[in-house]
Amino acid sequence: MLSQILELYSRCGESLGKIGIDEAVLPICEINNALNLFMQNKILILGGDLYIKSDSDNFENLYADWFYEGVNYSESILDAKNYLSRFEDGNIYVSFVFK
Repeated sequence: MLSQILELYSRCGESLGKIGIDEAVLPICEINNALNLFMQNKILILGGDLYIKSDSDNFENLYADWFYEGVNYSESILDAKNYLSRFEDGNIYVSFVFK
């Protein structure tokens, strides 16, 4: 199952290396797929950051991060899903912090 997560990041993810961050982000349109895979793999999401991709393909931090302080992986995924459902712009990308 972890291979499906890696495949999703390989297919849809983008690097934040241009802005000096050693992380990958997923487009908001792929978040439900990602969250389903995280649920299947019982991955605890501690939070994440949101970025917007400009017309010139540069990423900017939206400063709309969230965090989860519990220990229940399914609650952490539901928390992320509820938070991220407020964002619909196709140019928004998400980075996750996992435990």
